[in-house]
Amino acid sequence: MVNKTVLDNGVRLVTEKLPNAYSVTAGLWMEVGSRDEEPAQGGISHFIEHMAFKGTARRDALAIARELDRLGGLANAFTSRETTCFHARTLAEHLGTITDLLTDIFLHPAYDPAEVERERQVILQEICAVEDTPDELVHVLFGLNFWPDNPLGRPVLGSTESVGAISRQDLVDYLAASYAPANLVVAAVGQLEHQEFVDLVGPALAELPILPPRRPRKLPEGKPGLVVQPRQCEQVHVAMGAPGPSATHPDRFAAALLNVILGGNMSSRLFQEVREKRGLAYAVFSYLSTYSDAGLFGVYMGVAPGRSPEALRVVRAELARLAVEPVSEEELEHAKEHTKGSILLGAESPDSRMFRLARNEFNFGRDVTLEEVVAQIEAVQVSDLTRVAAQFLDPDKLGITVLGPADAEGLAKGTRA
Repeated sequence: MVNKTVLDNGVRLVTEKLPNAYSVTAGLWMEVGSRDEEPAQGGISHFIEHMAFKGTARRDALAIARELDRLGGLANAFTSRETTCFHARTLAEHLGTITDLLTDIFLHPAYDPAEVERERQVILQEICAVEDTPDELVHVLFGLNFWPDNPLGRPVLGSTESVGAISRQDLVDYLAASYAPANLVVAAVGQLEHQEFVDLVGPALAELPILPPRRPRKLPEGKPGLVVQPRQCEQVHVAMGAPGPSATHPDRFAAALLNVILGGNMSSRLFQEVREKRGLAYAVFSYLSTYSDAGLFGVYMGVAPGRSPEALRVVRAELARLAVEPVSEEELEHAKEHTKGSILLGAESPDSRMFRLARNEFNFGRDVTLEEVVAQIEAVQVSDLTRVAAQFLDPDKLGITVLGPADAEGLAKGTRA
């Protein structure tokens, strides 16, 4: 059962009790991410995440590590384009200790100058690692090319220039200005009682000053076209995409099923056509990224340099076919079973359930049950997939970024085929 309490300052506390669990998973979710940053602040949310376990006014970094080790718990943090999350899992008997630790790192980060400088170097190495990994870098370049005038297109990590310029005071000021209680959701799943959880975390979080919620986000507009970035590497890496539905769009379930059929598993059309039948790529897949107000249908493949134009033509042909040729009932049923299986199997993980609680609260302001999700998946018809493909997979809206020793002229012909 899911319960929810809203504190006077706007903080939302959401829990789900799992009577047979031994553990509790809790997360503090701030609805602020990389798309909420100014260009000069690029990577500051990710920097804050990296500093999460580097010490507070009450605990230094070693004390935090020892406390987690003693509890046998796991703790981590991550940053996305729209959220920053600090989360932990431990035995239910240690709920009081782990919630005290999470609220401490969230409310009272020390930002010791020496720790800030050490972590800056770690982040700069993380950025360099992406630069050295073409199959990751091509997605960064795609975002910059496809959404050039919107922060949604900028990398979560920031750039070496922006991260290099962020000061300790910048971190403190950004927290004070951006981490408003109205943007905070605290979610917990496991062997716990809701009121006990509220009593543990509520008093500390109730002290957060009321601030205006985050600024409205600018709706992104995709920029179609081909961008070729020459680079000496063994493969040509291709990232391509078109605007997709948002996380709350009525067609999000049809889009998810369409993605499974297109390139979401080994029996998908792209895997079969590009890899199995033609041997054009070792890695080829599609994906669907959804945000609060936008989305992206994406495709990635790594191809031998001489065969990249052919591979591009094959992918474009498969995209076009989905918009005019209805999928079979068998394909749709397979996609439904695959999607339901992924969701329901994931629901056996307390961590996954905690993530669902927070995201449903951000997107819908309520719990969306698994039964509702399954019913909406089952309701999708073949005609819905054709309509969604025609709406979102329009070749005129397709952005393509190519990284590697590519034949730019051949690729340009491929985009017109």
